[in-house]
Amino acid sequence: MISSELPQRLDISQRLEPPRRLQPPQRVDPRQSLSRQRRSRRRADRAHHGPLRFWWLGAFAIGGSLATAAIVLVYSAAATDPRQSATVVDPVLGGRPGCEATRTEQLVRGNGIGSSATGPEVILAFQHAYYVERSGQAARAVTTPDAAVPKIEVIDAGIASIPPGSQHCVLIVPMSDGRFDVVITESRSNSTVRTYRQIVAVADREGSIVITKIAPPG
Repeated sequence: MISSELPQRLDISQRLEPPRRLQPPQRVDPRQSLSRQRRSRRRADRAHHGPLRFWWLGAFAIGGSLATAAIVLVYSAAATDPRQSATVVDPVLGGRPGCEATRTEQLVRGNGIGSSATGPEVILAFQHAYYVERSGQAARAVTTPDAAVPKIEVIDAGIASIPPGSQHCVLIVPMSDGRFDVVITESRSNSTVRTYRQIVAVADREGSIVITKIAPPG
């Protein structure tokens, strides 16, 4: 028997969607690809060289510390090695117990009158004028007129602040650039001991060595 009911409509929710069109493949700009490759290479280079750069900076800092330690070792070795001490009295170097006269390529030590023959000896002459002669004029006599050194009246004021009878000892180490690393130990009559460090530059003026600059280290 044929049914009198009409066929039901297909519900809209059950309708089949038409097939989607395939999108054509996008073309890649060769310039963009090359740019990405370059950025990748730069990131790889930074990752590789970064640790090396920081290692180099660390080595440089350590090297500076080792250089300072080397100066201290030279001082200590000269102070404790009797074979380096002068065996005869030398007025240029002077000397006393605790400040034995020493003359080596690495270090000169003493408290003598000094001279204008060498850099270390003119430094001794300056300090002898300061502590023994107690004369700013005598100290400036071993410097150039335009030296980076305090004026006579300033030196005299510094001398006046030191009690008479105070003793001194000078340690001089040559530096690679021709200057000298100088340590002065000042023993005052009231048993006070003070230590000063200076960097001294010298020059040859008509056959005489004179001081051109005295500056703090650093």
